[in-house]
Amino acid sequence: MFGWLKNMIGGARKPAPPPIPQGPLDEAALKQALTRYCAPVVFTKPANIDPFETMFGAVRLERKGEVWPSCNGTPMLPLCQLNLRQAPLLPKALMDLSLVTLFVAETESYAPTQIIDTQNPDQAATWALRSYTSLEGLTIPQPLRRQNPFSPRRGDWAEAQADYANHDMAGHVVDTMANDVYAYDWSRTVAQTKLGGWPGTVQSEPWWDDPSSKETWDFVLQIENEPKAGWFGWGDGAAYIARSRQKPHRWAIDVQFN
Repeated sequence: MFGWLKNMIGGARKPAPPPIPQGPLDEAALKQALTRYCAPVVFTKPANIDPFETMFGAVRLERKGEVWPSCNGTPMLPLCQLNLRQAPLLPKALMDLSLVTLFVAETESYAPTQIIDTQNPDQAATWALRSYTSLEGLTIPQPLRRQNPFSPRRGDWAEAQADYANHDMAGHVVDTMANDVYAYDWSRTVAQTKLGGWPGTVQSEPWWDDPSSKETWDFVLQIENEPKAGWFGWGDGAAYIARSRQKPHRWAIDVQFN
């Protein structure tokens, strides 16, 4: 297959997963199977004036000519801006990107539009996601035409660390009938805003793991409550975001809370 075509449909990004080993595994093999690495980001310090910083509660970069996203005519709130070039680790599914920005409709943050199509944005969508392959040529957007309820915080990237699948997700890589994934002290999923790793689910697998789906999705981002930035209310939950392998302009969002 031509390289450009493989890149377009996502086939060059990641091979098919290996078959799930059946039966019990020793601890070393189980740990290896359950491990993925993630890049956590901590939002505590007030955001500075650098528009290229990773931040929560603010979006300060856009492509020239872009218009601030709205939902049914109301400007959305700037949820976060992730400068992927600052991260200590990138999931393979994000290797072609330099920046991702996210926006939410204030009254619909718990029920996001499930699919975001960056090539054909839906004006009624309750979330918006924008992705940029380069930081070159990006500009500072016009000020938000409404009060921003957030207290913008700068993101400090932590070192990449091991992340372990919980019981909801472990069935993708091990036989959960024969292996207790909670039996070891090391088997913990990182519960904070992060790139990559495993989604730290609180209810079930993300909806896109339904085997009847015609697309294959790579989990790339978890967004937790960030109280210092004024973003809270998901309880023990979070938002989980994945990217389509077949159509990389499509992104899937699942919010779980309790």
